[in-house]
Amino acid sequence: MGRSTRPAQPLSALRAAGFRAKIEPLPPSLGEVSPGSESAAPAMGVLLRSGSRRAPLPGPGSDGLPKTVSSFGLFPARLTLAMLRTKSPRFPLGALVALFFALLSLGHADPPADPPADSSGPSGEAPSLAGDTAGDRKLRSALQQPKHPETGRSDLEKAISQLPEVEVVAVTPLPGMGQPLQNLPGDYQIQQGKTWLQQEEFSLPEFLERNMASVNEVNINGNPFLPNINYRGFAASPVPGTPVGISVFLDGVRMNEPFTNNVLWDYIPQLAVQSMEVVPGSNPIYGQNTLGGALVLQTKSGRTNPGSMIQDYAGDWGTNDLEFQHGGYKGHWDWFLSGNWMSMEGWRQQSSSYVKQLFAKVGYHMEETDVHLEYLGADNLLNILGPTPADMLGGAFGNSMIYTGPNPQYDNLQMINLLASQKLTDELTLGGNAYFRESNYSFNNGNIANDVYQFLGFNYPLNGQALNAEGMPIPAGEWDFGTIDQTGAGARLQLQWEKSFAGMENYAVAGASFDWAQSFFDSGFYPAAMGPNYNNITIPGYPFENQFAVPTFTDYVGLYLTDTFSPTPWFHLTGALRDNYAQMVIGGTGVETSGEMVSLAAAERFQQVTPAAGFTFQPLAAFGVADPNLKDLTFFFNYSESFRPPMPGEITGANPAIPVILPVAQLGDPVLSPVLAQTFESGFRGSLAPGNVDWALSFYRTGISNNIMFEQTGHSAAGFFQNIGEEQNQGVEITIQGSYKKLTWFANWSFLEATFQSPLVLQNAVSSAVPVQPGNRQPNLPEQMVKAGITYQILPQWQVSMDFQYYSSRVLYGDWSNIYPMLTGFAVLNVQTYYTLNKHCQIFAYATNVYDEHYASAGLISQNVFTGAPNGGTIIPFLTPGSPFGVWGGVRLQF
Repeated sequence: MGRSTRPAQPLSALRAAGFRAKIEPLPPSLGEVSPGSESAAPAMGVLLRSGSRRAPLPGPGSDGLPKTVSSFGLFPARLTLAMLRTKSPRFPLGALVALFFALLSLGHADPPADPPADSSGPSGEAPSLAGDTAGDRKLRSALQQPKHPETGRSDLEKAISQLPEVEVVAVTPLPGMGQPLQNLPGDYQIQQGKTWLQQEEFSLPEFLERNMASVNEVNINGNPFLPNINYRGFAASPVPGTPVGISVFLDGVRMNEPFTNNVLWDYIPQLAVQSMEVVPGSNPIYGQNTLGGALVLQTKSGRTNPGSMIQDYAGDWGTNDLEFQHGGYKGHWDWFLSGNWMSMEGWRQQSSSYVKQLFAKVGYHMEETDVHLEYLGADNLLNILGPTPADMLGGAFGNSMIYTGPNPQYDNLQMINLLASQKLTDELTLGGNAYFRESNYSFNNGNIANDVYQFLGFNYPLNGQALNAEGMPIPAGEWDFGTIDQTGAGARLQLQWEKSFAGMENYAVAGASFDWAQSFFDSGFYPAAMGPNYNNITIPGYPFENQFAVPTFTDYVGLYLTDTFSPTPWFHLTGALRDNYAQMVIGGTGVETSGEMVSLAAAERFQQVTPAAGFTFQPLAAFGVADPNLKDLTFFFNYSESFRPPMPGEITGANPAIPVILPVAQLGDPVLSPVLAQTFESGFRGSLAPGNVDWALSFYRTGISNNIMFEQTGHSAAGFFQNIGEEQNQGVEITIQGSYKKLTWFANWSFLEATFQSPLVLQNAVSSAVPVQPGNRQPNLPEQMVKAGITYQILPQWQVSMDFQYYSSRVLYGDWSNIYPMLTGFAVLNVQTYYTLNKHCQIFAYATNVYDEHYASAGLISQNVFTGAPNGGTIIPFLTPGSPFGVWGGVRLQF
């Protein structure tokens, strides 16, 4: 590791290149006050560079504050609910509907097994279809052989049905290149897209949480579309500041955001996903940030998913969701289109969400060539709730109460990805992708100020508020605004080589990846008062204070090689190596707490080589033991390393003397060290013939050095980043699944021990010096998880399924010494049913949390300033309540 000599870019040059962030009065049309206001004073707001979106602030009413009406009656702050209801710009829905039906009219060239007599050629054979390849014609000819009268199947169909099923696992982020699972060491978990069409969820993270071993959801922000997903104690989180250790790929494109490494789950179109693969361990092939694993997603195409589907469902919490997909192919060409429009009012206060996603893909396929161009767009408005003090939950409002607000978040993504593969010879295949993406993420957060002298409009009458020396009301809160505009591009190129040497198989992939991104972060705040509904409201006379204007540039380069050598059919050796290079250039300015503007210019460079090695061994096959009831018994062992360089948002927020505000933190040195993870994993897997049962048992241990943690200072969102020494995540996984006649089922159990391994002194919201001893548990991670599900086909047209999850107790975030009471464990049962009316129409209904379990999905220790002294507050757990019982129903049309 070393510092780059490349000079930091001056802010003026960056702004000249297109960056702009300044404070100026909004145009009168944007500063209009709410109905009922008597004043039309111009509002102050933040104008961002093109592409950013932010709701303007209205002007004051007759009392100097905006007006609004809610269930609490008339009170200041029309802005609060207006912003929560504001929707982002609409997609061109009419044009998309027209495109959907235009594609539908094209159909797909899917030949029937028995072509009608009048469609055959002169010889009685089925006619060739335009654009058919030689391989297509050979396969069709084989499938149209004379049928066996007793089975109705051709010889080829009968032979194919008797072949053993081989599960292929991708060994790099790119689709289309993989190996049989039996060759690879590790407990891989694989799911197909048809599975989540039989188990309704709001989002992909919910499916992971309900089905995958060692996965738990930590929904600290309270929005169902943006939870933290933890796998083996490592997070893929939408919350900047969370130590992220999982890489997420969609068709070879890294979905971790370049500025803070967080994952915005609302960008991922669940309906368009063909397969999902959880890669275990610190696999170096998946690049920086793969400390504990990777999630690899591959999308559908017109050839794999021909036909059309439209689905709509509605139900509790004001939910309405419309989804559609259409795929088809003709000759060498194929196409696929899917979309999702969801609105949800939510079951907690100010918890509405609006999600819009569109995915389109067009492909060209020949025998040796495969090319696909795809587009992904998302335009979402999500309200972030955060945890609520335990003493504010229950009572008249139940668990729907929030602490402070409003907290709307706007997410916008535009991405284009080109994938191609070319078979050069029987042994060599060249593949790659190139992408371009723009991600704009903006937030408005109503927070408590660190210096809380009074509660305006809450505990004190408005005519009795404390004033400062200038006669202005003393603010008790702050209203934070910020935007992260990110533009990224990259490419990956790799060569696959499959070769046999005297009966010994060898499979190798060599490749290179390059990812470039530029980001622009700007933020500021209004000093604010607290309204009677815990919402921040602006105070006349306190202008918007711009805090940060930070441009960053990042470059990531990786060279990698993986090879699996099979000297026998029952023994496979796998090795991998990756050389990682990361460079970051940071510019811009920020304002210290003293009010002084300082330069944030910095340049950092990191380099690390990370290896992996392992093997699989099939003992029964090795010793010639043939047991018809125990198939594919395999022992595996693997060692792997990966690293994560500090992200720009962490490097510039590493000074404890200048605490800063999330969702991203900024300012200053010292330099952070890169994070290194080392994983050992071993176990067994196999199949049992009776009941068609697949099972796996895995033991793992991951040591983490120099993990980067965000430490909160005080009861606001302020804090700083620092390295925290050694950690260890170790555990056990048992997975089992099978089917018997009309019944399919799965179950898994996992044990996780995630602990600190270095003596530390950390901070939290209530103390600046919390001693940490080796062996103290890490927060919000249950030691035990149990998941199970069954699906039963009651009638040919009627299916019922249910799934169950149990999570043991967890330590509160910030309770580094493990001295406070833990979050209690909980169990949840969900039920779904589907009834097929005919081949085109299916109706369905599902319910979550059937027994209406009251539980907390996440928690932290902090101070409730509303129940304590103005300068302190009551130390109490803050909880994110889990969703209550809910029911939904819908209809699915397929044609």
